[in-house]
Amino acid sequence: MDAPRTLCELLGKSVETHHNPRMLTSKKGGRWESFSSDEVYDSVRRVALGLYSVGVRPGDHVALYADSNAYWTIADLGIIHCGAVNIPIYVTQAIPQIEFILKDSEAKGILIGSRALYDRAKDALAHSNCTFIVSITGEKFSPETITWSELLEMGGDAGARNPGKFEELKGGIKEEDLATVIYTSGTTGEPKGVMLSHGNLVSNAVDCASLFVFHSAQDVALTYLPPSHVFERMILYLYVLTGVQIHYAESIESLPQNLLEVRPNIMTTVPRMLEKAFEKAQSHVEKLPWHKRGVFKWAIALALQFDTEKKMPLSYRIKMAIASELVYKNLRKAFGGRIRFIISGGAALRPDLARIFCAAGITVLQGYGLTETSPVISVNRLDRNRIGSVGPLIPNVSVKIAGDGEILVDGPNVMLGYYKNQDATSASYYTCWLRTGDIGYVDKDGFLYVTDRKKDLLKTSGGKFIAPQEIEMILSRSLYIDKAIVIGDKRKFASALIFPNWDALKSYAEKNQIGFDSSGELLENPLVKDLYKKIIDETNANLSHWETIKKFAVLDGELTIEADYLTPTLKMKRRNVENRYRELIEDFYKE
Repeated sequence: MDAPRTLCELLGKSVETHHNPRMLTSKKGGRWESFSSDEVYDSVRRVALGLYSVGVRPGDHVALYADSNAYWTIADLGIIHCGAVNIPIYVTQAIPQIEFILKDSEAKGILIGSRALYDRAKDALAHSNCTFIVSITGEKFSPETITWSELLEMGGDAGARNPGKFEELKGGIKEEDLATVIYTSGTTGEPKGVMLSHGNLVSNAVDCASLFVFHSAQDVALTYLPPSHVFERMILYLYVLTGVQIHYAESIESLPQNLLEVRPNIMTTVPRMLEKAFEKAQSHVEKLPWHKRGVFKWAIALALQFDTEKKMPLSYRIKMAIASELVYKNLRKAFGGRIRFIISGGAALRPDLARIFCAAGITVLQGYGLTETSPVISVNRLDRNRIGSVGPLIPNVSVKIAGDGEILVDGPNVMLGYYKNQDATSASYYTCWLRTGDIGYVDKDGFLYVTDRKKDLLKTSGGKFIAPQEIEMILSRSLYIDKAIVIGDKRKFASALIFPNWDALKSYAEKNQIGFDSSGELLENPLVKDLYKKIIDETNANLSHWETIKKFAVLDGELTIEADYLTPTLKMKRRNVENRYRELIEDFYKE
């Protein structure tokens, strides 16, 4: 069968080929609710025709502002099958950014997932050009709100009046047509609208799917990342293409329980989730008797020697079998006990964590991409997994390394450009090659490595370059550090802001009988100060002289998406964090 060229063809071929009885599953009223592939297709048809009935025409822009669940995917595909362009909005997006996106994208209407989201965004909606609002949950936000059931009914009536209209709409869509405008999370400034075509997204889904074996209607995937982000959005299309059953986690907070309920074979993640899972295991072990703590530390030390590319000696394999029974099986159980592989993207994955999970029988495959590349550029495979790398390139994608080390990309997945921003579009290319803004290299075996963000590289006043992400990754290995940000550009030396892992730190206080009435008081305790001084000293021991952290502060706070310090995929917004602590940073460098 020929590969699909549009998202409409992708869904159509999936329904025709797989007949999946549980294509999409999410919780409603505390119970899992499934839609078969036929039910999904019928709902997509009704949504598309319902939107057409309220005035949406091919090429129009329609916003989607909802939590991740089966209805998000049906709404997304319904918008696209109408010939319209989906403008996804993160549920955690700051209100000024929502207003900017609605205005900049010229959204004609919006589909909203709940009353809480409507209340949050209604001021932004008042300043938009939206002519209609659809309530996905069925609540009447206002007298003029169209409920989900009303939209489906309108679509059904339109189909009855004009039986050929749906085929006409989706038949008119070409692979070069715009499918979505995704506004970047804005780690370094105002969001830009990345224009992705049907061909961009479908080529990425098809090429990535070719690298793995999927068992149609048997494999179960659990998705918890926001589908507004291109990584999870493309993965959802890949699951649809291959017939994998998709289960939507209720929330990040519910993920541990949902893992036990769904027992997935496949999932995607960002590194922070893996870090938190391991930190939780560490915190639990710290409360156990000394001999059990010793067994855990022995098993982890053994895992850190694990090599995914070599057959380890028999003596090592025997030790691993013992460690698996005593320690690793508990980690596998926490992930449901059936995981075949997890693909990690969105940020750099610590090599030590990758070894631990792979050794424990939870194979983690790191990949790499950008919103501008739909998104995947490279990914490790089950039979080619080199820890520390972001894998070999996917089929049909090319990379070359510029003279300054920047990774350049070309392929069918590369965006059409930035919406209404020709200057930014022109600046993002070097001849025909897309500039990624990342520094890296390709090794002799074809594995791509990303070493840092080009804009994040620090140059001290002495002329030495520092790659902050590498140092931050070392710092974050500590159980007692949640996030770290390294500073030093045009400065005499490097310094750091440290955000504690409060759960681990409070356990440390309890273990060491440290009393405190507030988090600020806890940080002032001499034992706690010594703890973080030791962590910094141990980190510095592994750095070159000019990279060492000369001054640091442990902060009474945490980085959150809501405070606009993290992107929805938990990447740090450096500029925002540095601006918040500007006065403290300046104090580091006073004579």
